[in-house]
Amino acid sequence: MKSLILLLPVALLASCASTTTPSPEKRFKQADKDGDSLVSRQEATDIIIGDAFDMFDANGDGLIDEAEYVASGGDVAVFRKNNKPGSAGITLEEAKANPLVVDRFAVSFDEADVSGNGAVTYEEYLDYIKRLEAAVR
Repeated sequence: MKSLILLLPVALLASCASTTTPSPEKRFKQADKDGDSLVSRQEATDIIIGDAFDMFDANGDGLIDEAEYVASGGDVAVFRKNNKPGSAGITLEEAKANPLVVDRFAVSFDEADVSGNGAVTYEEYLDYIKRLEAAVR
């Protein structure tokens, strides 16, 4: 899953720039599951992990199998460490329940949460997108 994490900023930036992806406002509202105009750490990591999962589940079967993981730049040993024995691959639910994955993906949330209050406002989200765009240039 580490390879997924390394590509996250690029994936987020690409999703913001794509014509088929919702606008930042719609994207924020998608993440804000409880409708309180704030995105919590849990809401953010759920949507970020889901997006990354969708990107690397090449065949769309709901599993990241070893071949997909390795094709995305992951290490076989890391995949085998994180995959349940006898399982065909890692499910989205398993990824969301893996503390290592959640903590790594939460890094972007922490960077966006400038106020440090545990929630991201729409303004903080827009500022974060601008910082990502500047970093890519």
